[in-house]
Amino acid sequence: MDNNYEAYQYAALIVKHLRGELSAVERIKLNEWIKQSPENALLLEKLQDEGVVKTELDFLTSINTRDAWQNILLRTKKVSFTHKVFTFIQKWKYAAIILAVLSVSIILYRLPLPGSKPVASIINKSKYKNDIPPGTDKARLTLADGSVVIMDGHTRGMVKGYAGLNITSDHGLLSYKLLSNHAGVNSRYYNIINTPAGCKYKVTLPDGTMVWLNSESSLKFPIVFSGNERRVYLTGEAYFEVAKNKHKPFKVFSNHTIVRVLGTHFNVSAYHNEEAVKVTLLEGSVQVTNGNQSKMIVPGEQASIKRDALVDMPLAKIDVATTDVNESVAWKNNLFLFDSEDVESVMKKIARWYNVEIEYRDGVPQTHFSGSISRNNNISQILNMLELTGGVHFSIDGRKVTVMR
Repeated sequence: MDNNYEAYQYAALIVKHLRGELSAVERIKLNEWIKQSPENALLLEKLQDEGVVKTELDFLTSINTRDAWQNILLRTKKVSFTHKVFTFIQKWKYAAIILAVLSVSIILYRLPLPGSKPVASIINKSKYKNDIPPGTDKARLTLADGSVVIMDGHTRGMVKGYAGLNITSDHGLLSYKLLSNHAGVNSRYYNIINTPAGCKYKVTLPDGTMVWLNSESSLKFPIVFSGNERRVYLTGEAYFEVAKNKHKPFKVFSNHTIVRVLGTHFNVSAYHNEEAVKVTLLEGSVQVTNGNQSKMIVPGEQASIKRDALVDMPLAKIDVATTDVNESVAWKNNLFLFDSEDVESVMKKIARWYNVEIEYRDGVPQTHFSGSISRNNNISQILNMLELTGGVHFSIDGRKVTVMR
């Protein structure tokens, strides 16, 4: 794989492997990568040798921290690598990225290497009055009778049972399973699942469609799909993997926008504080409709409708352009992925995931970010990495993050 985003994913897996934090699914994925080539297996073997890792980390950390971070991870400047880095990249495809991740992990996250003691962090945390952990699996489910169920990543078992339908939750996944005798289930009953700021959740709908809900999002759907179409209602952001059914199209209604599919993978971002509703397609085909306008998009394209156009639907314009789909679905893969993104846009994402208020002192800095950062970090680690690019500084007080030039 030559894609930097995919390389970063494998780098992150190796870091978790060295820390002994791989899940069963992640271990399978890492093993598949190891089997792809002898070079991959050799690289992992080398990285488990503390002496080899220390030598390479000494080199990487000897480079100016800001320039190294920008070149390898944030990529905000195209500066030539030294001959050693170039040779290393030629020798092992993922080595530079992996070692960069390891380097940042050691410097910023106190990553313990095999058989070693944790390395002291160089972050001066005294500038922050407190720290804030990342978001978690948590959601509020409102049932058809008005009762409410609060679920988190530890909730397991039956949530609600109907004649012909079971609703269960299992470690961050809410599932609707129709039984063989489901003919009597009332299709007029709707459920609503909400994810507060700092939370996410997954849902398997009655037709088998999988939905990932991002923070501050809501999905309304019937407990069984009847009639000639499948309708759901979204606010916020969600990623859909729609179960194929050529006789019953699947429709997502969000901010006067309708997304119509038969079976496909796509992301819808429709936050009230974003300048546009965006529909990004990964697989299949999608029809996006707003007012009298309608556009078909293909994989790798994004349809966007500016929010001010939503007020006057007949005049709404749907813009379609090619895009990096990885950026749109990074949140689903527990990543922040920026591509020359401005400070205000980046901080909106951070605010939703960490459930914080953002305040700007002396205006919004005119800095742009590009690169990948894990959403599993505490907010202090995210902010410190962003500060390394220069031009922006932060302070934390309670749940307020102040942004400064």
